[in-house]
Amino acid sequence: MNERIGLLPAAGRGSRLGPIPCSKEIMPLGFQSPTSKEADWIPVTTIERHLQAFSLAQVQQVGIIVGNTKWDIVSYLGNGKRLNLSLAYFFQESLNGMPFALDLTYSWIKEATILFSMPDTLITPIDAMTKLVEHHETTKADVTLGLFETDTPKKFGMVELNDKREIIGFVDKPEKTDLSLMWGCAAWSPVFTRFMHQYLKDINLPGKEIVLSDLFLAALDKGLTFEPLLVEGQYHDIGTPDSFQAAVYDLARQQIAN
Repeated sequence: MNERIGLLPAAGRGSRLGPIPCSKEIMPLGFQSPTSKEADWIPVTTIERHLQAFSLAQVQQVGIIVGNTKWDIVSYLGNGKRLNLSLAYFFQESLNGMPFALDLTYSWIKEATILFSMPDTLITPIDAMTKLVEHHETTKADVTLGLFETDTPKKFGMVELNDKREIIGFVDKPEKTDLSLMWGCAAWSPVFTRFMHQYLKDINLPGKEIVLSDLFLAALDKGLTFEPLLVEGQYHDIGTPDSFQAAVYDLARQQIAN
């Protein structure tokens, strides 16, 4: 089994939330109650939830890609010691799309099994990533995608399945569609890592931004194998005020239930 490495792209500006006091990935969604009388309450942030999910999935190293405005993430997380993880940071100078951000880590990750999620999202349950990578390594697919039901497809990368529940297509943020499943997290093998590196090396930048769904579609067309896993849980993108509030509410509701 290849070493498992987590990747979190956090270079984007987060302008949809307006003038916030820190990077959205470390904006507290609430607070976690202490485990003992001596412990302090600690803030719950989306990026830490993803790091906790990686840790549960037996990841020991995580690469975080940051941009010019995201140094507060580095200061907040540090080297990852308090999370029992080893964190490495990569700097994206030009914000030319998520695939290019991920490719900055190529020489570091190219022989690993990659666990990928977006740190400005909240995914529940927290063991979803563990189930995803276990499914990935069982099926030996090149790419395994965690799929979530959504009624707002124009906000997400949508996935098309055939009658056999096989992935046959991708549509990014469609204005109109009958598709109801979006991909929200992923695990992939070195085969896809190498494919992405070569694809980005060869491509001439088009007028529109390249998104990860474009890479998935290109890899599917080239014959790489894809495996879906329907996640029984919730997926929140905290990039807008209304979705941020929804994530806060969902997290608070779970804490009350527990």
